[in-house]
Amino acid sequence: MNQHIPFGRQLPKDSVDKVVVVATKNALGEYLKYSAYICLPHRPFQDCVRLAFYTHNKIYHRVPKILGFVQAISKDEIEARTDLSDADRTRLRQLLTKIEKNRKDDWTQQLKFIFLSSPGSPDTLILPNDIINDQISSTGTGRLVAFTQAQRYVSLSRLEQGLLTTSELVQGFESH
Repeated sequence: MNQHIPFGRQLPKDSVDKVVVVATKNALGEYLKYSAYICLPHRPFQDCVRLAFYTHNKIYHRVPKILGFVQAISKDEIEARTDLSDADRTRLRQLLTKIEKNRKDDWTQQLKFIFLSSPGSPDTLILPNDIINDQISSTGTGRLVAFTQAQRYVSLSRLEQGLLTTSELVQGFESH
């Protein structure tokens, strides 16, 4: 992905059915507060249309649309960056205010911000249920293994089918 992706950017055709599923401890709560995914600045992502959250052995049922992102920025760079639109600058200022109020750590280092549709937005896909992870270890132990420990790509059209488990979801679509 490029340094900065503006809102409304056209994606390549092979990306329109791709959703990135990110493993999270805190990111789901941050999404619910900020309508953004915040991560390390150089974490690579393939082009995709939506971002889903994997937490507590399930994929969360709200799957926001990716609206744009800023690759790497610290709070001190918001005003000086020439590659930001006024809308992105405003969004980052609003995030800064919320983050400083709610986050325990200080936003002094560079971070990547992926702007997402809000939980209540009509652009956010709401699945009929969370998708339960039923992935079993290939070692024959019968143990449940994480669906992803970082990120994994799945098919949007499969997500929209109202599947119940991760094994149904990945059937016929494997991209890491």
